[in-house]
Amino acid sequence: MTDDDFAELLSSEQERLRRIIRAVVFCGAATGDILQRSNLVAWEKRNTFVHGTDFRKWINTIVRYEILAHRRDKIRRKETVLSEQAEEMLFVTEDADDSDETAKALRGCLQALREEDRVLLENRYSGKNTLRAFAEEAGRSEAGVRVSLHRLRKALKACVEAKMNHE
Repeated sequence: MTDDDFAELLSSEQERLRRIIRAVVFCGAATGDILQRSNLVAWEKRNTFVHGTDFRKWINTIVRYEILAHRRDKIRRKETVLSEQAEEMLFVTEDADDSDETAKALRGCLQALREEDRVLLENRYSGKNTLRAFAEEAGRSEAGVRVSLHRLRKALKACVEAKMNHE
């Protein structure tokens, strides 16, 4: 595969990768940084990609490791991060071409939630507050918020799986 062919293949995946990264990190600036680092790593490793194999799977692996590195750095700086369970639910390393369908299913499931549950998820994972600060702001116990988030993640996972199996 020529460098031009690789660049064309990589550029065709940019918007999809941006959506996946954005869904996981909830931060526009970090999304651009992670995408840029992923592109750089992909370019440096372009000779390891075997033409004719699944490019999406290959690039998803690179993006996933860059997201994990970003997550590790945020933990070191003691910033709020998604739980691994929530991250796993949002970042789908698909073997098939169903990433858009999965994202669509997740959006549908999020829209089906009660407004207060959507607000809870948005506030918790926006990175603006710690769990404790959010719980205090909401007038709830930290443990209560944790339980609610666990139930919401479980419900979202079941909803996405049901929508994907229904299609």
